[in-house]
Amino acid sequence: MLTVAQASRLFCAITFTVVMTPALADWDWDETPEYAWKTYLSDCQRLQQAVTNVQNGSHTAKDVTPSIESSLRTLTVHRKNLAQTSHSSPDYARCESIIPQAKEIAAKGNAENDEALDQHFRQAQTEHLNSPEYKRARSMGFSDVGEIGALDQHAELDGEANLKTLMIKVDAGCGRYFRAAQYVKPYVIYTAHRSDGRCAVHKRVAVLGGAMVERGDEIDEDGIYQYVGWKTLNGADGFPIEIRVVKALK
Repeated sequence: MLTVAQASRLFCAITFTVVMTPALADWDWDETPEYAWKTYLSDCQRLQQAVTNVQNGSHTAKDVTPSIESSLRTLTVHRKNLAQTSHSSPDYARCESIIPQAKEIAAKGNAENDEALDQHFRQAQTEHLNSPEYKRARSMGFSDVGEIGALDQHAELDGEANLKTLMIKVDAGCGRYFRAAQYVKPYVIYTAHRSDGRCAVHKRVAVLGGAMVERGDEIDEDGIYQYVGWKTLNGADGFPIEIRVVKALK
């Protein structure tokens, strides 16, 4: 069974498309009553269409939830800017009667999304536990698998001590872009640029006990490493740098 740390690390390794929706309180602006009425009705029409699509079976609640939530956010602002006379309009009453139905559908859609996310995680968890790399890590006495291109993330998520229990591999997202940049006996410093793969930021790591390499050589993608910790080394300009160190095991 996965520990909390292992499960959370696995969860962060899974890529999802997540739509972040700001709180309603963050949405506010001024507009004329005429414009507010026009856009209020437009939002209402989109809500009605979403409700109709679910009722006639052409879409699921999960399909229309993003549209409903977007329309509800802007509709709330438009309502605040309406003229008082608009509140007595039959169209206003009709629109307000649709809102509870739309909210109910959105709640159902979010529940469906949560279930799909949970199912995806459980499947990924099972695949991870059955993967050759996980079994190899366990056979070597490690608790789990870590990625050399994500050492900072592993430490932030699970702690520095847990990082030392992981079998570190060269990941495809960022790790495989590491190139030998400097030799500081007995360490080889590898660096990767922020534009490389999914590195996002400039990264560097010092490898202890690896094979002899030349400047610019790629890191051994088949290599297995163990995290050692932080060490102060002399950088290329002579100034000391704090850098994470891993020890090559093969």
